Amino acid sequence: MHTDGRATLTELQRATGLSETAVRKRLDRLRATGVLHIAVEYDHEPLGLDVEALVWLSVAPHALAEAGRVLATRPEVRFAAAVTGSTNLVLSVLCRNARQLHAFLSEQVGALTGVRTAETVLTLRRVKTLTVG
Repeated sequence: MHTDGRATLTELQRATGLSETAVRKRLDRLRATGVLHIAVEYDHEPLGLDVEALVWLSVAPHALAEAGRVLATRPEVRFAAAVTGSTNLVLSVLCRNARQLHAFLSEQVGALTGVRTAETVLTLRRVKTLTVG
């Protein structure tokens, strides 16, 4: 069952039969243990972020962890993951324009030790965003 993730504590209390205090404590515990985290999807175009891309990198194994750590700190990177296959690091990148994407690829990705190849694919249109159900 898919339910609105914006439910208030009062709504959760009614749905579970627990007190609001118990609901709050349970939510705090789930967040503290990493079981629950909150992610926000938003329309990025009104904010002037018009270029969305996926970047698949082939990084030398000895440099993979460091490349992932460095790139994960970049504001352009929305998501980063070590993966298996012909590439071993994937990024979801959001930039203001093509110039910013080029600078990110050449100055940030290109400066990393161990990056062997980079394949960049622009997102033309989202068909489905991350959802549950």
